[in-house]
Amino acid sequence: MSTAGSVPPKPLAERLVLEAVEIVRTSGPDSLSLREVQRRAGVSPAAAYRHFRDRAALLLAVAQKSAGLLADHIAAAIAVVPASGAGAVTARARLLAGCEGYIAFAVENPGLYRAIFFSDEQIEDLVAPSEWARNSAGDGGYNLLVAAVQDVVISTNGSQPDDWDPLVIWSACHGLAMLRLDAALRSLSNEGFIQARDRVLTTITMAVPLTTVPER
Repeated sequence: MSTAGSVPPKPLAERLVLEAVEIVRTSGPDSLSLREVQRRAGVSPAAAYRHFRDRAALLLAVAQKSAGLLADHIAAAIAVVPASGAGAVTARARLLAGCEGYIAFAVENPGLYRAIFFSDEQIEDLVAPSEWARNSAGDGGYNLLVAAVQDVVISTNGSQPDDWDPLVIWSACHGLAMLRLDAALRSLSNEGFIQARDRVLTTITMAVPLTTVPER
């Protein structure tokens, strides 16, 4: 029985995931060990296996939790821009802020960001995320970008975007993040990367609404 004023222990599954998230945050998804998570949580293997049958199952939960943290980051960035304002101008500023929040999370949390893409996530999982992937934002990161794109299109011409239009925005965010983490933009100074990021994101977000490609 807990004493007055003490914090009751979190459910075991959540404790295991939170320990795993901290390992991945520090050392990346390759470093995740079910045995180390069990040790940190102070539980027996039998207790842990009741919730996660193997490392892959735990890594999937970490990916979902990391996606939820990404969604929180996007939501917080969008919230900085007041919702009231000059219609399309404000909507576009909120979309740009969401994209910047996405990339900031990836660059500041490379282990967690990589963990998201260790899972075999499908488009259905993006639009109907798990509870962990929604986290406190209340929705998945992809859906937050979808909503931001919709606001731009509706406030610009009153129509609805094509279902795949947000994929263009997501591709730009993910591409910039991976170029910064693993490829050509890795060697840039922070100032240089911000200039490159701003150039790409301003160009992409200013292009919304996207020109419809005629069906062949």
